[in-house]
Amino acid sequence: MTRENFLKGAVILSIAGGISKMLGAIYRIPLARLIGDEGMGLYQMAYPIYITILALATAGIPVAISVIVSRKQTEGFTGDIKKLFRSSLVLLFFLGIILSFLLAQSAYFLANYILEEPRAYYPILAVAPAIFFAALMSVFRGYFQGYQTMVPTAVSQVFEQLFRVCAVVLFAYLLIPYGLEYAAAGATFGAVVGGITGLIVLIIFYIRYSKREKMSPTQLQLSGISSFNLSKEMMKLAIPVSVGAVVFPLVQMLDAVIVPSRLIAIEYTSSQATALFGQLGMAAVLIGLPTIFTIAIATSLVPAISEAKGQNDKLLLQSRLNYGFRAGMIVALPCAGGLFILAYPISDLLYGIPQVGFALEPLAFSAIALAAFQISSAGLQGIGKPQIAMRNLVVAGAFKVLFNYTLTAIPALNIQGAAIGTVVAFSIGAILNLIFLKKLTGVSYEIGRLIKITITTILMVIGVKTAFDALIMYGLGSNLATILAIFVGIAIYGVLLFLLREIDINMIKRIIKGV
Repeated sequence: MTRENFLKGAVILSIAGGISKMLGAIYRIPLARLIGDEGMGLYQMAYPIYITILALATAGIPVAISVIVSRKQTEGFTGDIKKLFRSSLVLLFFLGIILSFLLAQSAYFLANYILEEPRAYYPILAVAPAIFFAALMSVFRGYFQGYQTMVPTAVSQVFEQLFRVCAVVLFAYLLIPYGLEYAAAGATFGAVVGGITGLIVLIIFYIRYSKREKMSPTQLQLSGISSFNLSKEMMKLAIPVSVGAVVFPLVQMLDAVIVPSRLIAIEYTSSQATALFGQLGMAAVLIGLPTIFTIAIATSLVPAISEAKGQNDKLLLQSRLNYGFRAGMIVALPCAGGLFILAYPISDLLYGIPQVGFALEPLAFSAIALAAFQISSAGLQGIGKPQIAMRNLVVAGAFKVLFNYTLTAIPALNIQGAAIGTVVAFSIGAILNLIFLKKLTGVSYEIGRLIKITITTILMVIGVKTAFDALIMYGLGSNLATILAIFVGIAIYGVLLFLLREIDINMIKRIIKGV
């Protein structure tokens, strides 16, 4: 199994993430039109519970396995890699079964006494089996990522999302005659269908790789460490990442309780509060679009940083860190600017609900904070300090809950308060990460380049706004004007990046070739 280039791996995951996110954005549109904002509210009340439990159980597994596999490969102990894979698979098999069962048994309590929305019972129950399949997928993905082979992860993500999206819309459509709660349950069951599909794809890849290894047999080198100690080492790395990863979905789950209740406190009806919460979720989906690339960079960065640290190559480590930040900001900054300046038109274009733009305007800036946080967290995980990223995420989560509770209850802000709280909280978390990363690695951040990309983004935003207003003035409809203005923004931004030499032909060739 050959090691792929860090950049190539990031690009492969970016393409797969782009397809997955596109499918994720597309299915939200017919789903929102099918079950409405109240139905979306029910869907968003159940799904964070599933994500919370899943993150706690599995989020750290791919990271931990990839770090150990990368290190063992560098040391030459290939036999340890096989032992780690088998022991992890057994561990996650039983853990997945137990957690799926516990969530199913707790569905009634969670719906009635935590969310205080009895209709959320069926959506929670329907999504429970997905934990088992996702747990097994995490082992396979960590194994492949440790070799910096991102194709299996990428292909499985695409197939998982494709089948999930189809199942979400199909089951919601079939069950809508029975009521919103059943339609939302059909939508959450899509995660089960996607999980089964993704796992099958990963097993096929593993069988193929195993056959290749048997055709060119090599002596497996063992360090003498037992399977138990390998699993213990894996869990030591995985637990901080998993605890950190659970913070965000846990905060989302708390949002499902806090945000509607705080809106009701300022005299919105229960139905209105649920609808506004649904609109916030629709805005958050759009914020997920720039994270396609930043998550790919972060995933590819962890084993790459671990490899550089294992070789004690400080220059390589600094180069990879700065490339990650530079690439992430090249995507996050213009996305944030575009979503802010066209918040209402984009919401109208995609959802047919322009009011979503009210939440999207401030939430747009969270794209920048999230990008910085994700990439800096990957850097900390790669150098073997996942507990620091976890602590900073807990801090960010605590601030998010505090800000959401206080700001949402301000009548002039209402749902915008929750959006602003998200931006400020993750900005704090990102700053903390960057401080610790610099202290531990001595990395010098390329501030000058960040300023140039920021100026480029501002010029792009001005061009987009000017183009949109001109197109509307000349009689074009809002939707067409929005699409054309986006293309104008892409053109302006791309030209300026080339002029400032932040992107050049050689860079593009290196990425394509993976050199």
